[in-house]
Amino acid sequence: MNAIDYALKMELDGKAFYEKQSKESKDLRIKQIFDMLARDEQRHYDIINDFKKSSYNYKGTDTFKTTKNLFSEMMNKKENFKTDVNVFDIYKQAIEMEKKSVDLYLNEAKKSTNKDEKEILLKLSEEEKKHQTILENLMEFIRKGEEWVESPEFSHLDEFDKFSQRDKY
Repeated sequence: MNAIDYALKMELDGKAFYEKQSKESKDLRIKQIFDMLARDEQRHYDIINDFKKSSYNYKGTDTFKTTKNLFSEMMNKKENFKTDVNVFDIYKQAIEMEKKSVDLYLNEAKKSTNKDEKEILLKLSEEEKKHQTILENLMEFIRKGEEWVESPEFSHLDEFDKFSQRDKY
């Protein structure tokens, strides 16, 4: 299997995983997060699939801005997510999945000789890293509840955004 086909499979697997988590979630806000992550994985699939047609088109996302607003809103209202503690294993699995995606896109970007393809692969790697951070913050938010302090990594990710206004927090 070549790298493009492997990336496509990873994105579809990620989408299916997030859709399953959304269906099984008891909290509407967690459903919203997983639905956004599933849409991003589909968008990544579409972007990578276009590589087969030598089309290198990046499409932005509102996921990161929406997710940060959701966490901030819950903090301001002193609300918690409604979930079982046993979801941590699921979230850890999702984090590992995102780490593999980051590594894949970074490695493929290093190998690519096409400037446009390289740029898009780096953008996708950054998005997958942000997905990882969203999941880590979700775990921390659930674990600590009202005591949760916004992660400096999560709140400063916009400093690393070089891609589009849609992608910024």
